[in-house]
Parts: sequence; structure tokens; C-alpha cells
Amino acid sequence: MTSRLTGQQMRDLVQDLEFQPLKITVDEQEVKVAKSGNGGAIGDVLLNIGWKNSSEKFVAEILPQATPKQIEMGILRLEKYTRRASDKGASNKRFYPLIVAPYLSEDALNRLAEAEISGIDLSGNGVVVVQNRLFVYRAGAKNKFLSSAPIKNVFRGTSSLCARVFISKPEYKNVGEVLEEVTIRGGKTTFSTVSKVLKTLEEELIIGKGEKIRLLDAKKLLAELRENYRRPDARRRVRGKVGDLSPALKKMSENAEAKNVLYARDDPAKYAVMPSGASAVKIYTESIDELLDGVDFTETTRFPDIELLETDDSTAYFDRRNDAGFYWSSPLQTYLELASEGKREQETANGMVKGLLDFKY
Repeated sequence: MTSRLTGQQMRDLVQDLEFQPLKITVDEQEVKVAKSGNGGAIGDVLLNIGWKNSSEKFVAEILPQATPKQIEMGILRLEKYTRRASDKGASNKRFYPLIVAPYLSEDALNRLAEAEISGIDLSGNGVVVVQNRLFVYRAGAKNKFLSSAPIKNVFRGTSSLCARVFISKPEYKNVGEVLEEVTIRGGKTTFSTVSKVLKTLEEELIIGKGEKIRLLDAKKLLAELRENYRRPDARRRVRGKVGDLSPALKKMSENAEAKNVLYARDDPAKYAVMPSGASAVKIYTESIDELLDGVDFTETTRFPDIELLETDDSTAYFDRRNDAGFYWSSPLQTYLELASEGKREQETANGMVKGLLDFKY
């Protein structure tokens, strides 16, 4: 199943909720509580959860999505709800909190377990906690409700440009200023796209929106960008030798300016200490032919000193840096490229992390 579940569908599926070896039944009594108005709970029910010769009542809050923000809000609400339900029930009967969602990630399950709050999803994952009496944990089942996934990939492709600017500048006045920053750094997007990306970042607790839009978790943002990164799709790749590298690079720069062609030199040594060993200069460009016009270049795969990759992928050129008349890939793009390569390159990438998180580049 891949469609987004409606509130009624969620409630219907809760009737048949399973989490072996536990037995779950729905209590006929419904808990009456105030609902949130920001996309949080869509309904709350009482569940009886039994094991062996024991059973307990749980106040179950149904979430349409289990983003980190919704999980945190759900924890706060359930702590209040269970106290209220317990006050209204028998004095010797306790009501335990539980979240039900289409899908709960392992991080979400761990956060719930840490808060001693149970959670079961409709995909086969869950954690059920009764302090000092019961702890059942199951993770690893795939999300059966893909459109209910908390992240529509804002960490890859053009959408990622809106997230990337927070690695360079961690605070903005409003959505318009984020859009302006993306544009200044060479990206093309819309106000609507920026707004949607920021909403997802907020749900993931990566940014916070109050009087200003602030980066809250740079480490998590960098990890998401790294995990979701895909190299620019090159439609053409050319390797070869040039007569003299410095004059050749200067001519390429002049060609790019005259013909209005984007390019960026991907050279980790610009920002990090690389292990010894010569490697070909790698350059991304919109047009290899335009860049090489008039350059003393011989195509060969035998000990090349330059490699050109032709792509229109905006991530290759976003936030490129001009130094001594030549454009270089941004520190973040360089880091992501290194992190997607072999062990040696990944070690170099790891050496850049502190500088990126400290906004040193």
C-alpha cells in the first residue's frame, strides 16, 4: 500500500492492530481530548494490550505522520492525556501512553523507548513498554505507506539547495531571505519550493521557525545531505592531457566567461589535506566543447591530467567559489563528492566535517 491514509482509514486499521506476541483489542470507550490544530493527532482510542496472564490499558494517539517533531509533540500530549485518563479512571488503574502511526523509523522507536512511551506502526515495527514488567521491541520492517514517509527527499537534487544554504549561513529572517540566499549562490528555485523544504526541515527538527528561521541541528543536516547525495549525472565524460596545465585552465576560464558556460573545478586539496598521489584535475561543465575551444588538449585515457564531465545538474555549480580567476566547487559539494567515493576519499571527507559544522569555509 502506498497511498496516504485518511483519518478514518487509520482508525479502521487500528481495529486490527497486531504486534506479536501481544494481544491487542480496542476498548469501546473512546478518550475525549482536545485535538491539535497543526497536523498532529487525528484521534485517540483506548487499547487493551495483553500478554500471558496480564493486561494493561493504553491511551493510543493516532498520528498520520511520525516526523521527529510530531513524535516530540505526541510525547508531550500523551503524558498529559494519560494523567487525565488515569485521574478519571479507577484509582488503582493506570493508563499507559502509546503512539500509532503508518510507519515508525528506528530513530523514532528509540526516542519513544527513551521516553518510556510505547509506539506501534501499521508496517510491523513497534516498542511496547510497561515499566519493570514488559519491554517488546521490533524494528526493520519496511514502510508500507510510502507517501506517509516523513521526508520527501529535500536532501537531494534541486530541492537540496534550500537545505544546503544553512551549512553556509545558519539564520534567516524569513522564507524570502532563504530564497534570496539560494539565488545569490547560483541556484534557481521558487518561493513555494523553499517554503515546502523548510516545512520538512522543521518537521525533522533540523531547523526551528520563530521570529527567525534558525538551524538547530547542523550535524543531522550534514548527515542527511551525505546519505542522500547522488553525483551529478554526466551525459559526457572526457579524459586527456594538456600541454601546460596553468595556461590551459586560464583559457578554459576565459572561454566560460565569453560563452556564458558554467563550470566548477572539483579539487579536494582546495579545502582538505589529501593523501599523496597525483590525480587528474576534475572539472564539471555545461559544455565540454565550449570549454576546450582553443585549448591544447589531447584526449587519452592513459595517465590523463584532466577530466571533464558535462552536466546541467545545478548541484555541481551551486555556491561555487571564485579564486584567482577560476571557479571551484563549494566546500560542501567537495565534501559530498568525497564522501560518495572510496575509503581514502571518505577519510578526507571526515576531516572536513568539523570545519563545515563550525562554518569555517
